[in-house]
Amino acid sequence: RATEGEPVVVVNAHETDDRPRADRTLLAGAPLTVLDGAAAVAAHVDATDLVVYLAEGDRALAERVREAVDAATAALPAAAQVVAGPDEYRAGAPTCALEAMEGADRVEPRLQPPTPAEHGLYGRPTVVHTPRTVAQVRAALAEPEGFTSRARDPGTRLVTVTGDVAAPATVELAPGADLEEAKGAVDLGGAYKMACVGGPLGGLTRDLSVGPDARSLSAAGLGTDGVVELLTERRCVVATAGRRARFASEENSGRCVPGREGTEQLTALLRDVSGGDYEPEGIRELGRVMRASANCRVGAHAPRPAMTAMETFGAEFRAHANGRCPAGVCEVDR
Repeated sequence: RATEGEPVVVVNAHETDDRPRADRTLLAGAPLTVLDGAAAVAAHVDATDLVVYLAEGDRALAERVREAVDAATAALPAAAQVVAGPDEYRAGAPTCALEAMEGADRVEPRLQPPTPAEHGLYGRPTVVHTPRTVAQVRAALAEPEGFTSRARDPGTRLVTVTGDVAAPATVELAPGADLEEAKGAVDLGGAYKMACVGGPLGGLTRDLSVGPDARSLSAAGLGTDGVVELLTERRCVVATAGRRARFASEENSGRCVPGREGTEQLTALLRDVSGGDYEPEGIRELGRVMRASANCRVGAHAPRPAMTAMETFGAEFRAHANGRCPAGVCEVDR
């Protein structure tokens, strides 16, 4: 509000990965709830424009949101529009989203500072948050007694439960609940072994007795993208961590060295484990450097699956290095 220029509010619903579905579910099922929250934010910062940003492939969702915008236009305090960005994982990061909406030829994260609040979409002060966040604004205004500055975790949390399940489900967890409660919403196709919490670059863990709020998830070394993948005993933890490192090496913007080179090095180090060369300290040091120096969220989050996997499943990494896959799914022959 203190920055010069006409503010703009961006509801960032861009998601190309199939695992997180909470924002898409919310927008499809209750678009006016999201618009109401975004309108409250727009009124608070005196924004003149409100943008809902989606992935190009979400055509049906875009049509649904446009219908909601048309229905609510007369009541909105700012001019609203729906904008689509490229179907690339990195295009969902907040500053990448701004670059994509501006029509940049190469979608990559911006150096910060300045933050989007100071220099955002077309240089204007910008509020950029997910549908889940702005929907909470509506809930806070409608039921203020449930939202106080003293509350550790006010409001409910939307979490998608997926992975080795018969069908994914998006659940709403009450304040004070933990992720263990979300397991009951799905049928697991085998014996539970581990979960990846926080999207493709989330943390691997056995323990789901952790709250779904950002503070609790971050303290546990897990991701905050609102998705829990339940994985069965048929999964190899070394292969799982390796595939996610490779995903990061393919999906990063190439803007910074940790994202461009670090993800390649991480992938190679994890591949070497099955060849008998396991260097846990080297992986940890690389991960520390990447987290501290990456400019993009892909580079910063890429080490998380491997780091958390080594902490919880170190014995499986050592077994791989000794020529044996405990899960029996990898070809390890020496």
